[in-house]
Amino acid sequence: MKKTLALLIAVILTFTSCLGMSIDIQMNRDGSGKITMEYRVSRILDTLGAFDGSNETLSVPISRLDWERSIERVNGLKIDSFSVSQKGQDTISTVVLEFDNFEALLAVLDPESKISSITQKNNQNRLDFILNGNASSIDFSKYDDALMEYARTLFSDYNFSMSFSAPGNSSLSFTDGSGKEIPRPSTAETVLSGRRVSMSIGIMDLLELTDGLGVRFNW
Repeated sequence: MKKTLALLIAVILTFTSCLGMSIDIQMNRDGSGKITMEYRVSRILDTLGAFDGSNETLSVPISRLDWERSIERVNGLKIDSFSVSQKGQDTISTVVLEFDNFEALLAVLDPESKISSITQKNNQNRLDFILNGNASSIDFSKYDDALMEYARTLFSDYNFSMSFSAPGNSSLSFTDGSGKEIPRPSTAETVLSGRRVSMSIGIMDLLELTDGLGVRFNW
């Protein structure tokens, strides 16, 4: 599943793209459910090849066909719907996938089993998902102040959002890029407990968290 969520996360965390993404997970009692992903690709993408000193542009060819090819070898996973729309300068793609079990969900979130996990203990479940585990490796010092301000302007309308719901109440907490629990980032908007928990953070705010960021859902 090379061209699924892991790729999109990697694309977001570069200076060669302009993306926003939202992820919504609806979990059933038996471990099945739906995951809805909406990703926004700006037309500015075509002009950003020179942003990091190159003349190349980066495309994100995540189409329905890409998804179909990616999930065809994953048991317990199927496409419920896929759509593309235009809003201003953004192309907005939305895919809804149905998963039959935890393993199928993790195959979407983390095909290489590096940034997510689900653990079960004493009738409690926990989903850990690292949004940015390599923030400390981003060398912002190579960009001058004017370029950084340009980046903040470009990314100002782009967020990374994630929400989760399950039968009963759920809770949301945060970790750093290595999975150590940390306080809620001051730049994140959150609902930390209830039937549906959620977080949203600006792309530049996410990039500038030098210790990385992960989310932890308990239900």
